[in-house]
Amino acid sequence: MFLGIFLTLLTGLFFLIGIINLNKFKNKENISLFTMALAFVIMLGLIIFDLLPEIIKFNKLYLIIPSIVGFSLFIILDKFIPHHNHDHHEINDNKVDHMLHLKHIGIITIIALIIHNFLEGLTLYSVTLNSISSGILMMISISLHNIPLGFQIGNSLNLKNNNLFLIILLVLSSFLGAIVVIIFGNLNTVMESILLALTFGMLLYILIFELFSELKTSFKKKGTIYGIIVGVIILFITLLI
Repeated sequence: MFLGIFLTLLTGLFFLIGIINLNKFKNKENISLFTMALAFVIMLGLIIFDLLPEIIKFNKLYLIIPSIVGFSLFIILDKFIPHHNHDHHEINDNKVDHMLHLKHIGIITIIALIIHNFLEGLTLYSVTLNSISSGILMMISISLHNIPLGFQIGNSLNLKNNNLFLIILLVLSSFLGAIVVIIFGNLNTVMESILLALTFGMLLYILIFELFSELKTSFKKKGTIYGIIVGVIILFITLLI
């Protein structure tokens, strides 16, 4: 039991590796493009190789509804999280708007990842109870995804006030999933499938209308290219584990 709890805590802490270490880099523009591209590839892999197979496994047509709800929810959130547009930052006004857009992406990414990692915590804890080796391998796979996502979040937000609360909640989300299993047992199949579909819709929105919109004018720049390459390498490693 204690190992399962420890592993869920450990996966959350890997977000902090990305978030905190970002401040050590000097070239913020290249790092910004790098982290956005890296997060784009990792999130694309998360959707294709993780969420979609899990949702398809349930074989329930009604899961289209929570997917649409998750997607639509973030369209609505667009009206309440700092205003932005997607023009690239070539002049001062656009630089300010660009920073607001980064903050916007960071907040909605955290909201979606809190739900996703909560579900991963449920699964990781249950898997570890049945097989320690499988639990450790799953922890490594999750953690490798969390580092680049942490870079992107750190690039988007300041570590203070409400942002700090969201980051703490994100770091603890997998652990909270384990606590729910300990207290209440595993979620029933219907609830788990609905939450997965909801998360799928949220992450799909972020991927298309936030990360891609930010990167579409910068695909030929070095930061973007390096981010894509590193993201593909990380995805390849996690698929081999």
